[in-house]
Amino acid sequence: MKATKQSSLLGFFTKAGPVEKRDGGVNRAETRPAAKAAPETKLAPAAAPTEAPAKAPTAAPADVPADAPAKAPADLPAAAARKRRGPPTPATPSATPAKRTRSSPLSSPTPRASDQSLTPPPSSDVPDEEVGGRRRAARRVNYYEERASSSEEEDDEEASLASEDEFVLSDASSESSASDDSAVPSDPEPEPEPEPEESDDEVPARKRRAPAAAPATPRAMAPRASHSPTSATRPSLALDHLTKAERRVEEDKKRKLENEEAYSFLLDVRDKDMNRPGDLNYDQRTLYIPPSAWRAFTPFEKQFWEVKQNHFDTVLFFQKGKFYELYENDALIGHRECDLKLTDRVKMKMVGVPEASFDLFATKLLALGYKVGRVDQCETAVAKGMRVGEKSRGGGSEIVRRELRHVVTSGTIVDGSVLADDLSSYCVSIKEHRTEPGAPPAFGICTLDASIAEFRWLEVQDDAVLTQLETVLRSLRVREVLLEKGHVSPSTLRLVRNVVPSTCQVTLLRAGTEFLDADAATARLDTLFAEARPEALAALPAERLATSAVGAMLWYLAQLYLERDLCASGNFARLPPPSERGALVLDAKSLMHLNVLHNDQGTDEGTLHRLLNRCVTPFGRRLFTLWLTAPLADVTAIEARLDAVDDLLAHPAFGETFAQFARALPDLERLQTRIVAGKCRPREFLTTLAAFARFAEAREALAAHAADFRGEAVRALLAAVPDVAALAAGLRAQFVAGDDGSFTPTPGTDAAYDEAEAAVHAAEARLEEERKAAAATLKLAVRDVPWKHVGTNEIYQLEVPARTSVPAPWIVMSQTKAAKRYYTPRGKELVRLLKEARETRLAAVRAFQDKVYAQFRAEHATFARAVRTVAQLDALLSLAKSSAALGAPACRPRLVRRDTAHFAFRALRHPCMAPSALSGAPAEFIPNDLALGDTHEEVMILTGSNMAGKSTTARTAATAVILAQLGCYVPAEDAELAPVDRIASRMGANDQLFRNHSTFMVEMLEASKILRDATPRSLVIMDELGRGTSTFDGQAIAYAVLHHLAARTRCLCFFMTHYATIAKSLDTYPRVCNRHMHVLVDDAARHVVFTYRLVPGIAESSYGTQVARIAGVPDAICTQAATISARFFAEAHAAQAQRRSRAVPLETLSDFARLVALAHDAHSASRTELALLLAAAQHHLAAPTAAPP
Repeated sequence: MKATKQSSLLGFFTKAGPVEKRDGGVNRAETRPAAKAAPETKLAPAAAPTEAPAKAPTAAPADVPADAPAKAPADLPAAAARKRRGPPTPATPSATPAKRTRSSPLSSPTPRASDQSLTPPPSSDVPDEEVGGRRRAARRVNYYEERASSSEEEDDEEASLASEDEFVLSDASSESSASDDSAVPSDPEPEPEPEPEESDDEVPARKRRAPAAAPATPRAMAPRASHSPTSATRPSLALDHLTKAERRVEEDKKRKLENEEAYSFLLDVRDKDMNRPGDLNYDQRTLYIPPSAWRAFTPFEKQFWEVKQNHFDTVLFFQKGKFYELYENDALIGHRECDLKLTDRVKMKMVGVPEASFDLFATKLLALGYKVGRVDQCETAVAKGMRVGEKSRGGGSEIVRRELRHVVTSGTIVDGSVLADDLSSYCVSIKEHRTEPGAPPAFGICTLDASIAEFRWLEVQDDAVLTQLETVLRSLRVREVLLEKGHVSPSTLRLVRNVVPSTCQVTLLRAGTEFLDADAATARLDTLFAEARPEALAALPAERLATSAVGAMLWYLAQLYLERDLCASGNFARLPPPSERGALVLDAKSLMHLNVLHNDQGTDEGTLHRLLNRCVTPFGRRLFTLWLTAPLADVTAIEARLDAVDDLLAHPAFGETFAQFARALPDLERLQTRIVAGKCRPREFLTTLAAFARFAEAREALAAHAADFRGEAVRALLAAVPDVAALAAGLRAQFVAGDDGSFTPTPGTDAAYDEAEAAVHAAEARLEEERKAAAATLKLAVRDVPWKHVGTNEIYQLEVPARTSVPAPWIVMSQTKAAKRYYTPRGKELVRLLKEARETRLAAVRAFQDKVYAQFRAEHATFARAVRTVAQLDALLSLAKSSAALGAPACRPRLVRRDTAHFAFRALRHPCMAPSALSGAPAEFIPNDLALGDTHEEVMILTGSNMAGKSTTARTAATAVILAQLGCYVPAEDAELAPVDRIASRMGANDQLFRNHSTFMVEMLEASKILRDATPRSLVIMDELGRGTSTFDGQAIAYAVLHHLAARTRCLCFFMTHYATIAKSLDTYPRVCNRHMHVLVDDAARHVVFTYRLVPGIAESSYGTQVARIAGVPDAICTQAATISARFFAEAHAAQAQRRSRAVPLETLSDFARLVALAHDAHSASRTELALLLAAAQHHLAAPTAAPP
């Protein structure tokens, strides 16, 4: 039975003549008997999309039109002929290939030729429904089918979909909503395929047809006009005789060929100046499109490429209704990075996402370093119809207007839903200037936190190692850097690329035209702020490098369509260096070595930021980060902050009340920035007003708790909170909020809205009258003729029972088995008028919202002051919570005023290792007493074994200083200090290939900077200086630097070294003390135990071989190393003793020369006399009979 069925199918689905079969990769032909009395008609075989295009079929007989559809055999049953299957008959002139399952042109291969004739047509699992005299299979729709089946597909604000039990029908006044394979002929003679729906974005003229009219030739089958000489001679394919699946394959091939011809400019990419990628002046932002391509574009293609040609490096999301679509190269990026399904739209590659998912995919692409642009529809299909008029609606001469609203980069993200977290991300522009090659540069720097529209600028004179620039970059979370092309030195460029994250975008702007000079930048600012110029900008022109950096930032923002939005708030200010702000200076190395913001892996695990930043609000967390990078240096300010912390610790109810109020607050700082720019959503505005409305109640409750505070800091902050609740209530009274997050004017508030609302009600009333008239015509009760809305486009359809007779002029819009939906001629016109009235009302609502936003903008300074005050309260509470979390012992530091710095900590622990500091679990950390300055020595030489804790001890003291000057408690039994003005560190050993510096060169550059910047109020950390060169050179340099810090600078200093000679040489120096990290050594077991206790004296050994054994170095190697070390030590000691017997010690010469120089200044002795005196002294002390000092 099965064999018989296959045989009959084989005979029916196989045309006469030779048939190719593929067997094991070898083609062979089989001969079938030809049908009698019928000319042979060859059909184009189906092929996979990747195969070559099929050859053109032979011409049809002279008496048969070339485009005539194949007729079914006369004796074939109607149902079998309708489904194009069944047993063959002798009279069949030519068989029709089997219909195959619909498949994606990109993913499903075509079956082999030998298998096609044996494949029976698939049957649908979904029952067919009788619709308009045709049988259509109900089917599920995915994204692409949904896009193709929506009425007014590309122009509607909201796509209209037919549900599984209903379909929207096409008539003389509406476009087809059925796909090309959804209709099956209902009579024995099959109809040609219906024309697939085309949007007015893609075809120059929309084809409309009445139900009874003969369908036009599908557009995809008609050859596209081409300017390529090859396409003019290419024969057209006889697609009428193919199945739908085969037709789709052939159409895909044709589209790909047309795409290669029309988009040839993508194969040889050039910018608008005709430069190719790799050329020196290539501009990746632009694309050259030849005139021939412009002539071949459809209106929508022209609209797309007009935007894309100026933003070729940007991934553009094009809005079409309720979807965003990506085309061509952007589609490939979306497919590769976001795993979006790739398909073809006419001749363009495309992927798409729903409108609600835009933020999700934009965030992912931004995190990968792409620029993202959003092209929005500026009008709906109804608004377009109102604009172009009824006569030209659907004619294709006008398409829906779309505009590139803004381009977003990782450094200019404004929308809070796209931002990854609450912390600030910065875009930084840098202007470099050198007076001569090789001279230290000066920099003008402009920073932008786009999320709060905060512009800051500074101008600095830097050193050879670019310390100031590196400090700025390390203290900010930089996501994008703007540099001047051709005017940035290689060292600066290497520093930027090494310091910023790998995902940070570095953009080079052309000098003069893009990276504006100071004069052009000033002119641009004058244009932006023609009416009211921010006061802070008055001082900007005096700093020309900074002015140029600001100009570059403004030009760049203008290209992103963000300039006016971000400048609307006028949030400009100069960023003075920490030394000018009265703050503790933490340079780039100190931020890195002390793990202030990030650890060595670039995360915040184990950092001070992770320990201390316990703020509740997003804007509080951002403010606290600024506090942490610039602690206070003034005793009065530190004491006031500590008083506030004491009050908050003593009154925990205040913190609980504040937390209850603040946890419900949104990110008001970012939201108000969006409102001022007029870019917020209505729901965001309602959320903002609701939050400000709670300020008055919260302020009263907090003021009641603060009545008993001893300090004035908290009470002063509460008194400074303005009455923003009253302002929010005044704005809120002007409108009515809807459940969907929108708001409309209160009746009587806006005349334009009231008029539009009345027009909508009038149109709805006329439609209701039309319904009653229709019910009377049909002799039905009004309730039996209900309204039916299909989507948001086909609304107010009259639904009547399916068997009800209706007047001939009524238009069938959709139907089910039980009911049909109609438009009456008058009802259709009334629906159009209602849509236009609603569109007018929507425009009135948007205009009213803009007016309300403008009223908020007028009070922006007041709202911003309230937010800053709450942020300061939040930061103070964070210090109080962090102080409590340090555990015991912890104390409030005592501040003293002195001209020189000093500190004394008893039983000090590292704060990040304190019990319950981070994880809540107790940690084993050995406390130590640390004191420098005042009655103690100012320099501490730390010796000891590797891994014994020398660096950790120095870091612990520096971290405690930061905590104390920040206004936080210190994890110690007792703490006293005179504030320091700078913490400078040189730790670790590493080269810097990006600067072409060796390890030793890096050490010397860092030491040189410290020697220049350190003052008597500075704290310096020097870790193993001089180990990057030979032993004796390194020891000499380390000794000289240490002696300079102790004798000349007289700053506080931790000097860690393994050179015991240096420690012994300065053991009796009055301002230097020797300490070492205690260890227990078991010589028999060759084992060392670290106790991590700081004890007086010099370490006996570094115990390097024991540490090597702990690290897993084989015992034999460690034993040999210990023997060699002992021999080297004996030889070096003997040689050193011999040298000391014949030379004046370096410290003696240095001190003696210093004393003589002072005597010279006091008594004006001649330089000749001084030289003779020094020579005589050296000769006398170096004589063989002189005893060693």
